Amino acid sequence: MFRTPLLNFEEKLGANFGEFAGWEMPMSYSSYQEEHISVRQGAAFFDLSHMGRLRIRGAQKEVERLVAKEVSRASPGEMIGPTAFLTDKAGFVDDVMLYKVSDQEFLVVTNAINREKVIKWIRNNSSLDVEDLTFQLVMIAVQGRKIWDFLERIDLPFLRFMLNSKLEGRDVFLLSRSGWTGEDGIEFWSTPDVAESLLSSFISRGIKGAGLMARDSLRQEMGFVLYGEDIDETVNPIEARYWVFSLEKEFIGKEALVDSLKQGVDKLRVGFKLPKKLRVIPRNGSTFKIMGIPVGRVTSSSFSPYLERVIGMGYVDSKHFFLGGSMDVEVRGKDYNVKLSDFPLLK
Repeated sequence: MFRTPLLNFEEKLGANFGEFAGWEMPMSYSSYQEEHISVRQGAAFFDLSHMGRLRIRGAQKEVERLVAKEVSRASPGEMIGPTAFLTDKAGFVDDVMLYKVSDQEFLVVTNAINREKVIKWIRNNSSLDVEDLTFQLVMIAVQGRKIWDFLERIDLPFLRFMLNSKLEGRDVFLLSRSGWTGEDGIEFWSTPDVAESLLSSFISRGIKGAGLMARDSLRQEMGFVLYGEDIDETVNPIEARYWVFSLEKEFIGKEALVDSLKQGVDKLRVGFKLPKKLRVIPRNGSTFKIMGIPVGRVTSSSFSPYLERVIGMGYVDSKHFFLGGSMDVEVRGKDYNVKLSDFPLLK
């Protein structure tokens, strides 16, 4: 198992650790409910050092062929994503964020579980040079509705980044205006000592530490997918309602994707909400039913501290895609009524 380079620092902050995708990472610092609310009402930081960080060099036309979204029209310093690497059948190899450094150099953030698979896939499908930066730098996100009450505002539009920059006087390899919580925020890559210095400063101003449990409940509210639960190589972007592609260009998986658009799909991703005060958490594989007939399955679910109810997502047969309607979900042999909702579930 890999360990975050910030483990000793985070232990002193009272972090509770657990395993995620082969990494020992902070799951929470206090309670994930408190950390969740800190993001929705204030600001919090997350250690994301488990995520894969790659540098790829070579011809832009090769990158264009690998990535489902258009790359050539982006300018240096622009983030392209979320986008994806797809199989020939249009299943997800991984959903990724691409950073355009130049026409010959890009950075890629992968899901932790897919880092080695993505490296191999890029090398098998191109002549691009791939360098793994994951173990050289840590990655930190600082997110929150009131983030600029705590941090000096940075001069970056959303989904833009700078390399070899300064963050509050410290040297960071990458600084971006981005995040995965639905709130404003920044992400930075740096050496562990720089990260510890910055985090100590942030904590002194009232920014809370948050673990991966809060990150999961936050993304559930927004309807953001998690690889291995909500998407994988058996699911395509049409089924997932995850528009991570550009049909104006050629890329691996495009032909199968176009076929899905022409012919339609058998299942579609949907969000759901349980009634308030009902704390039953449907798990991956729980069955959706209409009048006792199975019509789909849950992929992930969580209690939303902000909405004060259980929410989640899953796939239903496309002919039973009744947004705004309701159906049952079976949990441990008992059926519970849920409302089918579109994303984000936060609204």
